[in-house]
Amino acid sequence: MSNIISTDSLFNDQQRHVIAAIADAMISADEAVNLPSASDSAILKTIMAKSEHFADRLVKYIEVFCKEIDPVTATPEALLGALDKNPQFRSFSKILTIIVMQSYYQDPRVLAAHGLAARPPFPLGHEVEAGDWSLLDPVKNRDPIYRPV
Repeated sequence: MSNIISTDSLFNDQQRHVIAAIADAMISADEAVNLPSASDSAILKTIMAKSEHFADRLVKYIEVFCKEIDPVTATPEALLGALDKNPQFRSFSKILTIIVMQSYYQDPRVLAAHGLAARPPFPLGHEVEAGDWSLLDPVKNRDPIYRPV
């Protein structure tokens, strides 16, 4: 039997710290309205889960990014500046931005602060005002837009 403790995480501690530092630089905490930063432990857990899909690319980008700047000690402005100025990090920045934003705005505290219910839209659904169904008549009456096979 081995004494090695395994983990199911695709990222090591340094890579998780880099992702957390960049997430915190993107969305910092706002004490005035009691909003957490994107590096909050609950939000970061979601970020890491979503990042696993892109793990291979993110690990490569993090290695190159760490050669240019130390994400753990750099200021948020320096981190975001390094991501924005260097074209080789454009894809890295896009991937992380999408993941961080999705994770942040799924957090119940953030949704509640924005006046939204922290629940999925279904099965409760949302009320939709009855509209004028005749607006769909031009669509129903038009010729097919596809080619028959």
